[in-house]
Amino acid sequence: MLSVILTELGIGVFNENTCVKTITFSEPASDYIFIKKGKSRISELGKFLSNEQNDVTVNDLALYDLLKKKDIEAQMMSEHDIENIQLTKPKVLVDANLASDENDAMQKLRDFAIQLSSTKITETSESPDLHVIQSINTLDDTDKIINAISSRLREWYGLHFPELDNIIDSINGYAQIVVAGKRENMSDDVFVNAGFPDSKVQMLSLVREKSRGGDITDENLLMVQSLAKNILELFDMRKNLEEQIDTQMKEIAPNITAVLGTTVGARILAKAGSLEKLSKMPASTIQVLGAEKALFRALKTGSNPPKHGLLFQHAVVHAAPRWQRGKIARAIAAKAAIAARVDVHGGGLNNTLLDKLNIRVKEIEEKYDKPVKKPERENTPKSGSNFNRNRDFKQKKKSDRFKSRKRKNFGRHNR
Repeated sequence: MLSVILTELGIGVFNENTCVKTITFSEPASDYIFIKKGKSRISELGKFLSNEQNDVTVNDLALYDLLKKKDIEAQMMSEHDIENIQLTKPKVLVDANLASDENDAMQKLRDFAIQLSSTKITETSESPDLHVIQSINTLDDTDKIINAISSRLREWYGLHFPELDNIIDSINGYAQIVVAGKRENMSDDVFVNAGFPDSKVQMLSLVREKSRGGDITDENLLMVQSLAKNILELFDMRKNLEEQIDTQMKEIAPNITAVLGTTVGARILAKAGSLEKLSKMPASTIQVLGAEKALFRALKTGSNPPKHGLLFQHAVVHAAPRWQRGKIARAIAAKAAIAARVDVHGGGLNNTLLDKLNIRVKEIEEKYDKPVKKPERENTPKSGSNFNRNRDFKQKKKSDRFKSRKRKNFGRHNR
């Protein structure tokens, strides 16, 4: 019987206690990972075993699957034999001619461990879903920066043209007007180029002539215009980020993109940590991702748990009536869990997921077109909770303090 033993440094084929074939890995870490993932061809080992008439046993399940694909009959070793190989690994390496002695084997195993760690770090860093996570986090940070700078811009330029703040809500349009300079030097073309309709252009022209804002110096105007230009540049960067996220999400997670949309799907992916982690989550967890504080507060106080987290940003959930949102979010989370599992295994786009989701959403809208009246529930903490115990302790402490005060003051009023 031949024993095929996969080690970190290579593969040894033993007949009883004698090594009859040694296959040395040229790059131990990479070759070992390829075999574990079932990507190695092991052509040399396959040719050798196909010429042998003996039974074959192997110590690794991945190697067993590779031999099975080459139509080589093999059996898994017993757990006792596999454990014995692990305990005597340096001796096995020496017997397989993969190391000169046990000290050399230990040194090579140490080098292999370092190479394996470096390879796994590199492999993880190259994962495309991690780049999507960084992109969506950058997009959210960009929005925060734009809002902060635009708030300061409105306050500063509002000293010169205060009426503009009440008329223009768009940050982009406001910044384009600021770049044009002082209000008295603005023409109607500035408002038209900023993308405003004719009605608003007329209003802005009228307000510009009757503005009660003060004058602004050239030095201050340059600083304000610099802020406005930065905002416009950030908007351009934000647009590029959105396009990049849309392209990457359709490549690595087409089903999640179809079910959740590009932006919401990327935010759910970022909250989960990776596509693989998201695929292992149940639908109930996906439904409340982003609402962890509300969930734990509900568990602590006994109040109603949240019905949705980041899924509230989904167009269907956001537009639904209040009493339908929880049911629709549950349906979307269920399809998102399936979509993540299809995407992580590279199953390609499955249009039936979105079709079934649309059917389910329509059923919910028809069945629950009016809010269902529920019996009133007291919003009190669960019995035995920390909140209850703390409240009882404080009440008891107050009553004891009141009793002691009464004892001290007893008889004083009669004096």
